[in-house]
Order: sequence, then C-alpha cells, then structure tokens
Amino acid sequence: MEITAIFWIATTVMAVVAVGIVTRPLLMANRKNTLIALAVLVPVLAASLYLYLGSPSTTSHEAGSRASSTTAMRSTATDKKVGSVASMVDGLAQRLQETPEDAGSWLLLARSYKHLNQIPQAIDAYEKAAAMGQFDEELAALANNVTASTDRRAATSSQVAGSVRLSAAAAAIVEPTDTVFIFAKAVGGPPMPVAVLRRAASELPIDFVLDDNLSMTPDIKLSDFSEVVVTARVSRSGDATVALRNLEAHSDSISVAENLRIELIIE
Repeated sequence: MEITAIFWIATTVMAVVAVGIVTRPLLMANRKNTLIALAVLVPVLAASLYLYLGSPSTTSHEAGSRASSTTAMRSTATDKKVGSVASMVDGLAQRLQETPEDAGSWLLLARSYKHLNQIPQAIDAYEKAAAMGQFDEELAALANNVTASTDRRAATSSQVAGSVRLSAAAAAIVEPTDTVFIFAKAVGGPPMPVAVLRRAASELPIDFVLDDNLSMTPDIKLSDFSEVVVTARVSRSGDATVALRNLEAHSDSISVAENLRIELIIE
C-alpha cells in the first residue's frame, strides 16, 4: 500500500478514536458542545499526524532520491576500484620495463591482466614469466588454448581450391566407373602427396578443395609447405599411381598462402 493511503487511513482512525474518547461525556451533557469538539479536534489531529509522518509525497520522493543516490555511489565506487586496479597494473608494467629480469613480477602482471580480461597482454606477460621458470596452471592453459585456436585458423586458411574437367577427347575414353584422384605434392618436399581427394569419374566436372583434412598422415600436411603442385589423374584400376592412358593434368607451382583457385583440364 502506498504511503499516501496509509497517511489518510491513519488520520481517519486516530481522529475517530480521539473523538470518541473526548465526546462521550459531552454527548451526555450537551449536543452543541459535541459538534464544537468535533470541528476542533479533527483538523488538530490531522495536522499533528501530518507533522509526525511528514508529507507522503515528499517522503516518497526523498526515499527515491536516497535510493538513486545510493546506486550512483555504488557505481562510482566500482568505477574507482576498477580504475585503481588498472592504474596499479600500468605502474607494474612500467616498472618491468626497467627491471625485466623480475620473473615474479611478470607472473603477477600476467595474473592482473587476466583479472582485467586483457587476454593478449596476460599471455604475453606470462610467456615472459614462463621463460624465467615461473608457472601458473590457468595461464598456461589459456595460452595453449589461444595458440591452438590460432593454429586451427592458419590450417583452415591453408588450402588449394579449383575444378577438374575432361577435354572432349578424354571424355570419349573415360567411363563413369573410373576413378579421379586429385592430389597435391609439396615442391621440394617428400614424394608422397600432402593432400589427396578421390572422386568417381561420374561426378565430373568436379569442384575440389585440398586442405589438412585430406592429408595422408598427420606428420605431413598441406599447411606445412609453402608451394605445391596439384595433379588430377584418371585411374581405371583404382590405383592412384597408374593413369588411364596417361589421362592426367598438372598445375604450375602454387603458393598455398595465396589461396588461388585453379582449373585443371584432363586431356
């Protein structure tokens, strides 16, 4: 119930009670005196209660103002606390520029940056601390996760894409049941392919993407090399090393980092 309603209910109840107590003997004596007493007592009691409780609207407004003031004070205190921590961290970072051999301070700086959610700075500081023999399990896990994520993005960007189709002469020879091998070999690298894709000849023309997911072994991947040569070969036996009537096509040397799209025509 709002305070305004409470005010008027309390005023009415107190007035009725007081009037009842005062006027009871008067009722027995003189009816005119009773009316006079009522006319005087009700305003007096209302005024007294008003002075005791104060203005309902004013009280409500003051309560709201106090609540707003408290919220603002808490917000200001939080901002000051964060600002103070950030200031101390900046001071520590500046001091380490003068004393970079302080391994313990580098670890403290890394933890402070992590607390402020400044992850790149935290990892950089922790790497310096770790190089001096300091270790923190949470920071080590954080650094490893970020590194793994970066490696995955790099691997995803390392790919060779293109298309393979048959010339008119080759189309007259190739049968739907033949196999098409599309593979990449590293320039100056091992003789085995670093990525291989096998498709049915019935799917020609074929759009392809060679990446680390198509490596023959985890130790030799496309992303490990800067340049490759892509070959598309038709095989009837299913052996990737034997081309059907020399039906194959080769690309020039391709830079893996450039993500070029190539077109191979088997003739």
